[in-house]
Amino acid sequence: MHGVIVTGASRGLGAALAAALLESGGAVVGLARHASPETQTLAEAYPERFAFVEADLADTASLAGLCRDALVLLAAHAPTALTLVNNAGVVTPIAPAGQYAVDGMVAAYAVNLLAPVALTDAFLRETEPQASANVGRGVTRRVLNVSSGAAVKPYPGWGVYGSSKAALDQFTRTVALEQAARPHGARLVSLYPGVIDTGMQATIRAADPADFPNRARFTALKADGALTPPENAARAIVAFLASADFGAEAVVDLRERKA
Repeated sequence: MHGVIVTGASRGLGAALAAALLESGGAVVGLARHASPETQTLAEAYPERFAFVEADLADTASLAGLCRDALVLLAAHAPTALTLVNNAGVVTPIAPAGQYAVDGMVAAYAVNLLAPVALTDAFLRETEPQASANVGRGVTRRVLNVSSGAAVKPYPGWGVYGSSKAALDQFTRTVALEQAARPHGARLVSLYPGVIDTGMQATIRAADPADFPNRARFTALKADGALTPPENAARAIVAFLASADFGAEAVVDLRERKA
């Protein structure tokens, strides 16, 4: 069985990913600050294979313990593959440099960058014994970091968001090289999933154009029906996770892959 930890699982893409993974027969532990109607629905539909754990992803010091707890829950299913999906993210603060709210800036880097780094570190450490056990039959491991095209394309007002995703990409590249040199290393990918119709997009459309001059572009995408439904994006991501070429490249644009 495939055991998966998904952050930001209470809504949007995270909830859709949890649902798609469960539909494919996997076991999922969802991490998020609060439960939601979506997590309640998943718990009722898959009582034996879905567990929800409240987690403040901005509390970096707590994340190693939370990862351990999640892996203990997954161990009950005797998984032959384990995956960490670092999906949670925030787009705020949306503002030009010189106008950042310090609390918002710190929280953004904590959720977008420090949480994936801390959880990946804990996940690799805690699962190493399972990966190396029984030569040739150990647990396979994958880490998927949900990134953004903003990591490579600058948008005025997204200095914090874009730089946090750029750092996440470089972290992924570095750890992928480290793991490739190990006998039972994990495969890692930083993924650009495209523009998805989630609450984050609603936040972007509500931004002051003075803070985010590109707002009209995202408003037009919504009006034109050009945003990808979370369920569609989740199915494509789950298929990619299961593919043989996952990890062949450390940074992948899902839209280019589908093309």
